[in-house]
Amino acid sequence: MELNGALDYFIAISGILIIVISFVWNIYEVFIHKTTDASHAVDSADSTIR
Repeated sequence: MELNGALDYFIAISGILIIVISFVWNIYEVFIHKTTDASHAVDSADSTIR
């Protein structure tokens, strides 16, 4: 694959950025978002018991 024009570089960099952003977003969803949901579930269960 030869990258000759500015558009080729733009497309290549855009693709790499999309992949990196998707990867970071998935890590955020799995580790950060799920732990906050779990803590809210514990809080609501705890308040139900009381």
